[in-house]
Formats: sequence, structure tokens, C-alpha cells
Amino acid sequence: MESVEEKSFNALVEQQLGTRLPPRLCDKISFSALSTNAKGVILRLLTLMKRSSCPATEINSQMIWLLASVTPGMLPSAWGGHIPPVTAPGRHKKLDDYVKRQFRAPVQEQPVYIDIGCGFPPATTIDTAKCLPDWSVFGIDRSFSRYVLYDIDGNYACFNRHGKLQYIQAPKKPLNEQSDATRDRFQSLFNELRSQLTICDEHTRASVEKNGNRLVYNHIRDFEGKNLRFLKSDIDHPELPPACAGRCMNVLLYFERDIREAMLSEIFALIADGGLLITGFNHPFGIYSRYSVYTKDGAGIRPLEFSFSLDNLRPLGVGPWLTLADDDREAELLADLTGAIRADRSFWTEFNAYVDRLRAEYGICDRDKDGFIFFTEYFRNASPGATKEKVAALWAQLENEGYTDGAIEALGRAGYQAWKNPVGDIAVLPPEGSLPAS
Repeated sequence: MESVEEKSFNALVEQQLGTRLPPRLCDKISFSALSTNAKGVILRLLTLMKRSSCPATEINSQMIWLLASVTPGMLPSAWGGHIPPVTAPGRHKKLDDYVKRQFRAPVQEQPVYIDIGCGFPPATTIDTAKCLPDWSVFGIDRSFSRYVLYDIDGNYACFNRHGKLQYIQAPKKPLNEQSDATRDRFQSLFNELRSQLTICDEHTRASVEKNGNRLVYNHIRDFEGKNLRFLKSDIDHPELPPACAGRCMNVLLYFERDIREAMLSEIFALIADGGLLITGFNHPFGIYSRYSVYTKDGAGIRPLEFSFSLDNLRPLGVGPWLTLADDDREAELLADLTGAIRADRSFWTEFNAYVDRLRAEYGICDRDKDGFIFFTEYFRNASPGATKEKVAALWAQLENEGYTDGAIEALGRAGYQAWKNPVGDIAVLPPEGSLPAS
């Protein structure tokens, strides 16, 4: 019998979703050539697609490109076990708004906010500090690099305290697309500039520049501000006052379930009674959000809500089903909720057809005679910013026309306690045992 490792991507799609892909899609990905970890991403994705009742006709060329080229570069195995610190400005704006709506700044005591695993550059933590100017905001990450080297083109590389290359980011390219020559070039630049760098002690910041290339020591200090500090620390180590609110997004998905839940327990210990913790996943653009909101009180930790954005119902990317380890509870719950909404014909039939019609009207994509999505020439050639704005406008129109409410009503008919949360996302009371509690 043919093993999973030996099967083609198209055979796996047919096995899980019942339909084969056209050659224009399946010919662009070689399952057998991918790493073991990248294969795991695909196998879990197809399983979750099936669980959410998503047909194979939703698989498109963008998804294939992400699975074949981008996702393998975001895996720790592509960076020697190091989690890539990539993030983007505005990614968690919605979550900042959520916290802002739930709390009023106390008159006498400044509240504390913690961002666990904030990445580099720490754009989202900076956003939070600006959104919550009356709070004391701490960004905590065990992987802040001791050295950051920028080349003349704006690409940067991160090195640890021993000068070992950890990560390279070319802003205009997918993760880990760098050749050995690129790595060697950065290592050579580092060795040259490091010899010219004057360091007073391990806590201060220093830099040196030559021929447009710049090496910065303790670069994270450049991002601190009046109400913002960064700590290089494990979760159980920081000596901080209890936090009124905390966030740990796009971090826990890198770990197996038992490790994830142990890490959650350590994070809960940093939250004050009555405080909130938000955990989950979203795309760097802030789309495809799925997140859990927990509260802490005398009885322990309990999930208040599980929420997700409307765009998870008809994605053009892989976000709703992206997992990096087995037994991702939030991804599984999202798949179950999506499946319940798809099963509600009084909502889904009209909504599904309307999304297709709007995508065609917006010039994003249409469907071939075989029912599979194809992108317009404009959309394929447009800049990432332009495509982001167009897709965001489409989903804003759907939300304004009441389709979030329609999805919530569908979940209610399926037996879930559902509502629209303070930032307009679909929220449910998590079924017993679907999310960790203590």
C-alpha cells in the first residue's frame, strides 16, 4: 500500500476532499520534495478543511504557493530550530481595541500589559503602547537577538551573542528564500563590522556603520519608549507586577499540545485576578483571526469566548487551517464552527454565492467552468498593499451588510451560544473541554 509520504498532493486532496485538482494547480507543488514538517502542515490543513466541510474547489494558486514556498520558510526547521520573529505593524490593532474597550485606565495605579513573544522588529508591541498610552507595556521574548545587521538594501540578519546567524529577512521576499551565498555575505559583513563595534556592557546599545551597512548591538533598546519596555526572558522568569491584560499571539502554535498548555499555565501566572489573556493566530496583515479570551479569578482560569473574523469562512489563503503542530484546539474549534455555518443552508447558500459575486466585481478572482478559483491578471500583478486594501474592502462590505450577524444566527441555530464581540468578530462560548482551563 502506498504510504502518505509517497502520495502526490493531488491524491491527498482527493482522499480528504473527494475531488482532484486541475493540473494548473496540482502541478505547482511537489509533496514528496517538501520537508517532513512542511508535509505535516499540509496533512493537517487538509484534515481541517474536511472537518470544516470546505470543498477542494476552494484551493487556489495562492494557497498552493503559500504551501510550497512560503510556509516551509516559517518553520523552525528552516532556521535550525529558531522560531522566525517575523511580524508586521497593525497586525493586532483589533486586539488592542478589544483591551481598550474592556478596561478604563485607573485613576491612581497604572495598569500593566504584557505581550509574550513579540517578535522583531517589535511592531505590534509598539502599536499596543501607542493605543494604550496610560498603560505600562512590556514586550517579552526569549529570542531577542543580541546583534542585528542591516545591509545597504534594507535586508537584515539577526545574530546571537556568540555571532551565530539566526535569521535573515528580505522585506520583499518570502521567508527563508536566501541562498548560501546570501548567508555567507551576511556572515562576512558581521565579522567585519563586529571587530569595529565598541561595546561598554551587555545592557547598553551600540552601533557601527560602514558603506551603508549597519550593525546594531542590543537593537531592541531603540524601540523602547515612555510606557514601553522589552525583556529578554522566558515566560516563567520576568519579575513584573501582575498584568491586567496579556497577549500571546502566533507563538503557541509552534509547540506540541502538552508544551502549549504548560506554557499557558506559566502565562496565566503573570495575569492579575480579573485580568484578561488573549491567545491565538492571525495573518501578518491581521486577517484570518482566531483567538481565545481567558479571564482569571479566584476560581482559576476560564475561557470567556472563542472568536474569529468573518473572512475565515471563505479564505483565499491557508490561514484558517494553518497549524504547526498536532492537536491545535483553536484551529479544530474554528473548523467545527465553520462546518456548522456551512451546514446552515438558509445562511450559507446565499452568502457563498454573494462572496463569489463580490470577488468578481472587485476584480479579484472568478471561477473556471470546473468550479475552481482563478485570479484576475490585475490581482496577480498588483502590489501586496493594493491587494490587501481590495480584499479588506470586500470583507468590510460584507460585515456592513450584516453577514457577521447572519453567521452568528447560524451558529445559534446549531446550538452554540454566539454573539458579536466588542470588535465585531464572531464569538462563541467555548464548548466544555474545547479549550484549556484550570
